[in-house]
Amino acid sequence: MRSRSKWKGQRGFTIIEVMLALALFGVAVTTFTASYLNIINAIAAIQVDQAYEQDLSMIRLAAFSSVLIEDLEEGGEVFTGSHGEASWKVEYEPTLVADLFKTRLLITILDKEKDEMKEVEEVHYLTRPTWSDPVERAELRAETRDRLLAKQTGLE
Repeated sequence: MRSRSKWKGQRGFTIIEVMLALALFGVAVTTFTASYLNIINAIAAIQVDQAYEQDLSMIRLAAFSSVLIEDLEEGGEVFTGSHGEASWKVEYEPTLVADLFKTRLLITILDKEKDEMKEVEEVHYLTRPTWSDPVERAELRAETRDRLLAKQTGLE
């Protein structure tokens, strides 16, 4: 009669295989947890920035919706949804293109993180025919026409 080995018929995992599986599982859990936390932090940052951007958009709308240039020079105040009261002022200068103006929008808004007023400056280019002086507009258009004709004919 043959004697069977005690371990020959039994199948299972060795301790090395179990340890390797646990290590891989630990790495996977750590990676997924870090990814999840990064996504949660990014969403929170976007929501904070979104409220700030909405308030700045409201201020831009209030500032640039004015047709009269005198209103821009005076500036104004806007009550925003998230940051309270903000004030704005616009400085402008004409460009070499007729009816195109370079504007600097200066905004004073509450920074909620630091609980102090924050200065924000934005530069925009706006087309505003009502701001242009008719004489200057005619001169700029003539200069532009002359430059284009010179380029087309190869003089420049």
